[in-house]
Amino acid sequence: MQKISAFLSLIRLQNLFIVALTQYFIRFAFTKTFLPFPALTDLEFFFFVFTTISITAAGYIINDIYDVETDKINKKNKLIVGEIINARTAIIWYFVLNAIALIIGIYLAIIIGKPLYSLLFVYCIFILWRYSKSMKKAFLIGNIHVAILTALVLINTALFDIIPNIHYKGNESGGMILKIILVYTLFSFLLTLIREFIKDMEDITGDKAINAKTLAIEYGIRKTKTVSAGLIIIVIIGIAFWQYFQWQILSTKSPILDGKVFESVLVWGTDKYAAIYTIILQLSLLFFVVKLVSANSKTDFHYLSNFNKIIMLIGICSMLFFTFFYFL
Repeated sequence: MQKISAFLSLIRLQNLFIVALTQYFIRFAFTKTFLPFPALTDLEFFFFVFTTISITAAGYIINDIYDVETDKINKKNKLIVGEIINARTAIIWYFVLNAIALIIGIYLAIIIGKPLYSLLFVYCIFILWRYSKSMKKAFLIGNIHVAILTALVLINTALFDIIPNIHYKGNESGGMILKIILVYTLFSFLLTLIREFIKDMEDITGDKAINAKTLAIEYGIRKTKTVSAGLIIIVIIGIAFWQYFQWQILSTKSPILDGKVFESVLVWGTDKYAAIYTIILQLSLLFFVVKLVSANSKTDFHYLSNFNKIIMLIGICSMLFFTFFYFL
């Protein structure tokens, strides 16, 4: 039982749940709701999500394998590889999960008529290995790649489930949905990059021991906090633009633009419930900035890292929330 619990901790079950949730939210909030002809069947989409979480889980495993020495300093009471699960077993699981994911990924790419899309899975596997081996020690490059991989969770969903059938009659809303997904992708990218910088500040002691060149080590905690706060402000400003659009729709009795009625997708997320939800998200981000400014200890940065996850979850959940209240 201890090994099962340790394995679930090793693959970050909570994070995998968020990844699966994100892709299923896109499926139910957009594809199944606004598009009559998604590219993947329900079973195929399940396998697509399974492929994503398998590669992600394998990435966590290889990261902990390479991180044993660092974790002896940063997480000395939470070591799994080498303590509860031996390195050989961890490596076997790493290869098994990637092999299964790659086989399924290639199959899905072929059945939607986009075989080259399978290279995206190869890219993710390679980058996760490369990140664990050396990128995390390099200045910024590792942080950026982690943020890109997070963004790919959303982009890949659109590539596999929307784009192949986007020109089908009845799927005219596909272009607008892609734009909305890109907004969420940018949101996820920036929030992940911020969390990466927070983690660098949290783990600065262990990172110094392995001669890493993180932003926190190269420029110090104060400047890293400034950069992180700046990125949060960018997110806040971006959301403010959406709030302005919401206000325009809510202040207009009939949603008309250039004499034409808005498409249903175009006014999605602009009702009063969506406006309230967006305000809550804004307040969460502002609270994050306040806590970041006063953060000094490892405990403070750990709290911010977890709170960052909550904010991202609030943002991702808005997909389903906006769709539910749009049709209420």
